Amino acid sequence: NRRLDEWSTPYLASNALAGALTFRHRFLKNMYEFSAAYDQSRVQGSPETILNLQRSGVHNYQRPDTDLPLDPARTVLSGDAEEVKFGKVGGKHLNFETSVMRRSPGFDVNDLGFLRRADQISWNNWAGFSDRQVRFFYNSFRLNNNWWQFWTADGLPLERAYNTNAHITFKNSWGLSMGGTLGQLGKTYDDRASRGGPAVRQESYVAPWVFIRGDDRRSIVPFLSGNFFKGDGGRSSNVSLSPELNWKLLGRMSSTLGLNWSRNISDNQFYGRTDDATGTHYTFARLDQKTTSVTARVNYTFTPDISLQTYVQPFISKGSFSNVRELTATPRADSYDDRYTAFGDPTADPGGFNFRQLQSNVVFRWEYKPGSTFFAVWNHGRQGSLNQEGDQNFRGDVRDLFSLHPSNTLLLKMSYWLNR
Repeated sequence: NRRLDEWSTPYLASNALAGALTFRHRFLKNMYEFSAAYDQSRVQGSPETILNLQRSGVHNYQRPDTDLPLDPARTVLSGDAEEVKFGKVGGKHLNFETSVMRRSPGFDVNDLGFLRRADQISWNNWAGFSDRQVRFFYNSFRLNNNWWQFWTADGLPLERAYNTNAHITFKNSWGLSMGGTLGQLGKTYDDRASRGGPAVRQESYVAPWVFIRGDDRRSIVPFLSGNFFKGDGGRSSNVSLSPELNWKLLGRMSSTLGLNWSRNISDNQFYGRTDDATGTHYTFARLDQKTTSVTARVNYTFTPDISLQTYVQPFISKGSFSNVRELTATPRADSYDDRYTAFGDPTADPGGFNFRQLQSNVVFRWEYKPGSTFFAVWNHGRQGSLNQEGDQNFRGDVRDLFSLHPSNTLLLKMSYWLNR
């Protein structure tokens, strides 16, 4: 419940209520479990606030190819959500779970927590086999298989995917995890791709991944993860690599140095909406994006009561757009090329972006009395962006960060334990 004024009334709900009932029952020696939940939400505010809420990416009431009732005069938005689960939660090797969840188009709890989208029905299935017995070459093994499907509340298919992943810890305490997903199988549609416009047919994708971790009993522990994605008939792809090295010294100091690099090519990245005399145009472009970040942490324990933690991360993400197109009158067409058509001047430069950020923290901790702690925190940050990718490498972009205006924050915190 908010006491609003003339400046906040158009943007904030005057009151938002949410409630839920949950039920859980385990049976057959606690081997199996059945659970259910029912949620109800109600958001009230000015017509401007509720109209913005209806148009937000959580709800998208304005979609032209749906029967959702966008009402500019509405002052209340309410909805409900239900979920039912059944699974085998006990046992030595085999476990499984299946669940069905539904959120109505008006369900919204974002004044309380976080909800990515409403208007969804999902069916999720998981079956896993685990072996915790030491065998010939491993200490433990786990294999998972997943199948999930998503629809809108009125039945439009959004996703249909199969995933499998395996995890093994070898006898030398090294670990290996790998898996992959086959997604958007059959006819599925993205009702959020055009940001309030019509739903667009999706192409299937494949997304394998691997993660390797070293023996964490050693003073130097390596990690390596890699992900790959290919979709849109080979037109879109993503590759990311994340090597990391952890170093521990004499039980007092630990440090981490990690690199994250990714190359993302999206052939149908949303570019913008244009309204003119001929109508509304939902435009898309081909995006070629590179993201690089380096993360360093150093922790030092002077005594069991006094420690110092440091963290620094430069982050650079830049990309360029090309081949700007708009949705045709048939965005649900089976043929990829029938969903888009050229838009604007093909010789014009659609631009790009270069986002640069530096974040660092230093945390001093002193437990001056058992249960009572003093913290001193210094945060230093720099951030800037350009509307062109530029031609500098990562080192040049990081060097330019230090010419940007810094933001510094000093925080002191003290707690005292009241003990009888």
